[in-house]
Amino acid sequence: MKNKIAYEGLEITRFILVWSSLSPVFVLWAIRGVAAISDWYWIPVCVGLFLLPSLILWWILRQARNSENTKTILISSAKDQREHLLTYLFAMLIPLFDANTDEIRDLTAVSLALVFVMFLFWHMRLHYMNLFFALWGYRIFTVEAKIGTTETDRKRERFVTYAVISRRHFIPDDDTVTGYRLGGRVLFDKAPDD
Repeated sequence: MKNKIAYEGLEITRFILVWSSLSPVFVLWAIRGVAAISDWYWIPVCVGLFLLPSLILWWILRQARNSENTKTILISSAKDQREHLLTYLFAMLIPLFDANTDEIRDLTAVSLALVFVMFLFWHMRLHYMNLFFALWGYRIFTVEAKIGTTETDRKRERFVTYAVISRRHFIPDDDTVTGYRLGGRVLFDKAPDD
């Protein structure tokens, strides 16, 4: 008899979360400008690329709340992503901002580099905070959740990784978290503020 795997939703939600964490680059690019493209086009495109992922995440959260699409997970371990913030700032944002974008060819190369970085972050499940969620006091945790046992060894537990957006300051091990499913193993914590 085969075990059924629960459908966790589209992985696109994690990609949007990664996109939103890199979106400050677009504000910096809008301020900096590009010689090859008129500000009339460049600034609205950059502002759109900055706002769009947050609007999409807000819409997904609203849909999950309206439909009460929730999931409860048992935490094995939780890690706050703040420890990687300096790496994120100095390895990603500053080089992408500082890159030469004067010519169309340079801009194309930098844009492809940004897409490549976003893919790597998505593939490696590296999630950083959305700027608007951070302003409202939310943090993002990478959580290992227990999902049961394997068929070959009933005593060995299996784990799956979730990104949990929460206002909590920490999530203790062996605690449960109930959150709205945003898709792609991303949960928005339903717990009241700490």
